Amino acid sequence: MTNKLYYYQATGRGHAIRLALAASNIEWEDEYPEGGFPPSAEVKDFWRKIGGNTTTNVPMLAMADGRVFTQSSAVLRAVARMGKITPTDETELYMTDKLLADAEDLRGESYKSFVPWGATPQAVDAFIDKVLPLHLGNLERQLKNSTGSFFIGDSLTIADIACYDAIVNFGSNRVPDALDEFATLKAWVEKVESDEGIKKYLASDSFAGIYKFGPDTLGK
Repeated sequence: MTNKLYYYQATGRGHAIRLALAASNIEWEDEYPEGGFPPSAEVKDFWRKIGGNTTTNVPMLAMADGRVFTQSSAVLRAVARMGKITPTDETELYMTDKLLADAEDLRGESYKSFVPWGATPQAVDAFIDKVLPLHLGNLERQLKNSTGSFFIGDSLTIADIACYDAIVNFGSNRVPDALDEFATLKAWVEKVESDEGIKKYLASDSFAGIYKFGPDTLGK
């Protein structure tokens, strides 16, 4: 049996988990729902039997040893602990939790601007012109205050992975010139992508085969 990540064939809320698995050198297989999105009642029942939640279960990580993890932020933290890419110092743990929350704030705002899901032209323009720059500026401010080249010192951590996912998959992939005014973030993105595990994953067929949020989600 292999480790399996149950989620849709897209970036979304499961993608930071994929990146964390890659950075931790933990092998896994993506398990996509038959029929795609939205999932059928049968698929939801199948997920429920594995994860146990009566509400939602994906993204869900089922480990080869029988352990099952559900809820995106909890799964992400579990993987980070397995891969030892989470800090242990109290102050650094606080900063990690804060940065994960900052990343989630950006994701939440990003979802409000998806035209296929009903976003208005006004919401799209506000996201591009005001909301995204505001969040990128806040994240760059914290990166500049770090004692190293990553958000928490000189080593890649779960904080970098969560922020990278939000900044790239919910930001610059959708607004290609979004990082032009944020040189520090732009250089940091390249540094994250140079991590051996992440680099290998980004060059893989698995990554190539998933849907990435692009300008089309903004109606561009």
